[in-house]
Amino acid sequence: MVAINSVGATALTILKAANAQTAAAPEASPVSVVPHVNALSSRLAPGVSDALLKIDALINGKDVLVNAKTAAANAGKSAGGVIAREGFVASPMMKLSELPKDQAEYVKRFGADAAVRIEGVELSDADFERTVLQFGMESWKDLPGFNDALANGTLKIQRASDVPEIGYESFQYDLYSGGNYFGGVGWSGINNKKLYFEIQAQGIRQAFGSIRGQEFYVTWPDASLAKPS
Repeated sequence: MVAINSVGATALTILKAANAQTAAAPEASPVSVVPHVNALSSRLAPGVSDALLKIDALINGKDVLVNAKTAAANAGKSAGGVIAREGFVASPMMKLSELPKDQAEYVKRFGADAAVRIEGVELSDADFERTVLQFGMESWKDLPGFNDALANGTLKIQRASDVPEIGYESFQYDLYSGGNYFGGVGWSGINNKKLYFEIQAQGIRQAFGSIRGQEFYVTWPDASLAKPS
């Protein structure tokens, strides 16, 4: 297992599918590293693409419909029951009145009258670090400072819940109408943008997001982000 050491202040970015140019600019929105669902589906177990959060702009509050499917395409297997996915935990099907008000209002916009909360199974610290590190080695190898941090032990991997001061939250629901599954939606955000940019200005690159429901927070030194004090 790779040694995960602190690099000073804690921080974040997101899993990335395209390029990292956005996060490289200190004043840019911390939208950095988000995996394309289709790109991962060939490497992961069936159903993973349904449950991956495709996070597009945390800071700007943009939301993304994840792998929406028609009820007809899922006829038979989705009617009247909750879809089971390996590696995920599904809540009982809930009426919108049972959800927090803001979340209920959001999923209602997609035509849902009921929803199922999807979360990742609990992983040990070692398995969590291994999962995030494997993705990072594939996706972040071209980001400034990542390979050096991996080699010298200054890469830091944490659960997002261990960094409450940033306030990263993600949500994922399967959507139902008339008892039939028709798609899924996921969204996320951080509550402390000011702190995010303060950390970035110290020359710390930040990565955060969700892999199969595992919310992560990763940092490493990147001098190109530092701003004079």
